[in-house]
Amino acid sequence: MSLLFAYSGVEAPLHQCLADLAAVSPGTAGSWGLGCYDGADAQLTRDPAARGHVAGFVDQSGGVSALLLSHKGEARDPPAALANCQPFARELMGCVHLFAMQGDLQGLEDSRAYPTGVYTPIGDTAAERAFCVLMSRMRALWQDDKPLPEVRLAVVSDFAARMRPLGLANFIYADSELLFVHGHQQLDEPTRPGLFLAQGEGAVRVSGRALDSAGWEGLEPGEVVAIKGGEVLDRCAPIKLWSQLRD
Repeated sequence: MSLLFAYSGVEAPLHQCLADLAAVSPGTAGSWGLGCYDGADAQLTRDPAARGHVAGFVDQSGGVSALLLSHKGEARDPPAALANCQPFARELMGCVHLFAMQGDLQGLEDSRAYPTGVYTPIGDTAAERAFCVLMSRMRALWQDDKPLPEVRLAVVSDFAARMRPLGLANFIYADSELLFVHGHQQLDEPTRPGLFLAQGEGAVRVSGRALDSAGWEGLEPGEVVAIKGGEVLDRCAPIKLWSQLRD
């Protein structure tokens, strides 16, 4: 299974931010992508063939970050194409937005139900198309300035509710200021949380797996959490669309 990871908190060296990821995923057999924010921009390093590019960047760059997203994919033969290596990035109103997802969705090809607007996928993954759908929705909000956090959370929560019926949809999304995480479920164990949070030492860490140590909290299936600067800003309980309601 692929593995999602995110860090939001005090600015720290990359290897320190990623310490929990190394603990839950010591190997790098598959693709590995890392997006590290520096203000509104982000350094994106992707290694679809597991050649050590990301690990080398972390060890040698001496960089620091207060917000980062990471995705480790499964080993494949042949390796994943660069265009299919997560996280994915798009620009909106002078800010880089990053997105990574664990899972597969069926039916996103229906452009009437899931329009992507001006955002066209480069690769052929459902994760990137889902990101383009989300960005199309966000673009309507970011016309003059950054929308309020609660407005952004509402849009992300509605988007998550529309993705869940299509398949597994654990995802992390950042707009350079806020980090949004949506925990759905585990593919092999649907009753287990899809994402876990750990808070402490001025940071919030998000992982697809909980460490053995205490402090990791599983997200309620379908819950979306908004995080900023190492603090949980708000949480949105799972939304059910009118078409999903039963009498």
